[in-house]
Amino acid sequence: MMFRYILLFLCVTNIALAQDSTLIDLDAVTVTANITGAEIRKTARNVTVIDRRTIENAPVKTIDGILQYALNVDVRSRSAFGVQADVSIRGGNYDQTLILVDGVKMNDPQTGHHSLNLPLPVQMIEKIEVLQGGASRVFGPSAFSGVINIITKKPEKTQGNVHLAAGGHKLFNYGANASLHLKRLIATFAFDKMKSNGFAYNTAFDKTSGFGKVEGLLKNGSVDLQVGLMGNKFGASNFYSPKFYDQFEKVSASFIGLNWNQNFSNKFNSVLRLNHRRHYDLYDFNKYLQTNIASVNFHRTDVWDAEWKGRLITSLGQSAFGLEWRQETVLSNRLGETAKEPVAVPDYENVFYTRTKTRDNVSVFVEHQKKVGKFNFSGGTLLNLNSQFGTQWFPGIDVSYELGTQSSVYASVNRSLRFPTFTELYLTGATVVGDPNLKPEKAVSYEIGAKKATSVFNATLAVFYRQTEDAIDKVKRPDKPVPTMENINNINMFGIELSSKILLEKYLGTKVVNQLSLNYAYLKADRQEEGFQSFYSLNYLRHKFSAGLNLVPVRNLSLDIWYTLKVREGNYQWDAQTPAVNYQPIHLTDTRLAYRLKKVMVFADVNNVFNQTYFEYGFVQQPGRWFSMGINAGF
Repeated sequence: MMFRYILLFLCVTNIALAQDSTLIDLDAVTVTANITGAEIRKTARNVTVIDRRTIENAPVKTIDGILQYALNVDVRSRSAFGVQADVSIRGGNYDQTLILVDGVKMNDPQTGHHSLNLPLPVQMIEKIEVLQGGASRVFGPSAFSGVINIITKKPEKTQGNVHLAAGGHKLFNYGANASLHLKRLIATFAFDKMKSNGFAYNTAFDKTSGFGKVEGLLKNGSVDLQVGLMGNKFGASNFYSPKFYDQFEKVSASFIGLNWNQNFSNKFNSVLRLNHRRHYDLYDFNKYLQTNIASVNFHRTDVWDAEWKGRLITSLGQSAFGLEWRQETVLSNRLGETAKEPVAVPDYENVFYTRTKTRDNVSVFVEHQKKVGKFNFSGGTLLNLNSQFGTQWFPGIDVSYELGTQSSVYASVNRSLRFPTFTELYLTGATVVGDPNLKPEKAVSYEIGAKKATSVFNATLAVFYRQTEDAIDKVKRPDKPVPTMENINNINMFGIELSSKILLEKYLGTKVVNQLSLNYAYLKADRQEEGFQSFYSLNYLRHKFSAGLNLVPVRNLSLDIWYTLKVREGNYQWDAQTPAVNYQPIHLTDTRLAYRLKKVMVFADVNNVFNQTYFEYGFVQQPGRWFSMGINAGF
């Protein structure tokens, strides 16, 4: 089956390969996640960029929605519209992907389930960069299987926008954003509200997010202050146990960050980031808020982060170096070690955080890039010191060779590591038993690939092999009544990735058929679920194919169609007495019909057009066909 998918992919993309052009439009996009920066075509890694045009045209309203279509990104949702969505890359699990917003780390040390609890309305996103593969040598321990960097908009003038949408299951979404652009000051603010009665019993949700950014322009630099807030309360139905439909969760997050970017000369520049993120999580397994509040899970995490990176250009090439201090703390009535003094839980009388844990992390990295003829070399290492897990090195090297102005080939080897979350270490209850002695996951990734970019076409082919040691997973064994967190020894993952974007408008000479995007990924692990059931590590997507087509049948009217195929490995069980059920292939089609007139867009979305019944996690059924419509108006 893999070869049939690859053959189909190559047949379609070959149409554009036949087109020769000396212009380079598509590959002029620059990767900004790394301070050194580089054009995508010249990077010796598989990096894809989801641009503003794709985000605005896609039939989505949340960040997880647009990531569903990205190359080799697995978004496993337990509900709709980002209520709770886990994101992973290259067959990793949801704790192995680093999430950045404008280069600032947003991962939560409690659990990766909260990684996409971002105080950022989708209307504020300029683009999303997805870096495939381990990148710990620059970004540290969380960049185990990949990095997602969300870049916010930087308006060039004073402007604003309001949006309103409504749809099935009493979906209601509204918000606004505005920017003030003065000579030396740029201020941007955004607000978004989304709620629904839910598509099934106990799936209602109500979430709010707000974001503000004030940037002062300096001579050869800038200072900006970012503030974000989000809150979400939702029915969790049978999220973590198929037999309990009254689960409930309430989360909130706040973020404040200060960034200073400075060009000291045309050869040296740096960035300094100081930020704090706080996250609250209330989880109720079975209406315990009304009957037994002592059984409700209360968690609070605080992350303090200070990071400095510099770049120096000399005759020997570009050198990047940096230092980061990060402190992660959890207060909880379930996670961590016994606290010296209980801390009161806000808004709940006689409820206390009785457990806590703090760990500090310090990392130092150095990276050097050098161009020699048509070769581009990039190599470096990161030294990481963690108060709980000791000292680790993350070396790596990337090499690319330019075949011409439009093509290149590359190879890379990188080592990565991930520390267990507080949930994996300490959570013990009716659905899982944690292990405070878990070891960090370690991996070495090998990758080769080829890239081509012209004015009408870009494409990437990548082949990788990842060797993982001490992989962490939630495992159900026949002799144990409750799943346990374990290091399940070694997992080796082989993968093939193909992606392309074709500007059919230029190639065909017609505006009716505008743009086509194609992504395909194949994964194969050398381990299977023999003698145990894996909840995460071995439930990867064996095949993922996505295709997006942008049509403009008449002036100002556009139709976007996205199709996604997911073939997932693994199985799930109702309980230990019933047979396991294999995950079935998923075929999803989403559409957006939009009419634009100057600064106004009216749209109609249909998600899951063919009303497929499907499951991303266990017995948590996903929504069927969902219709919505709305309007975006600029001023």
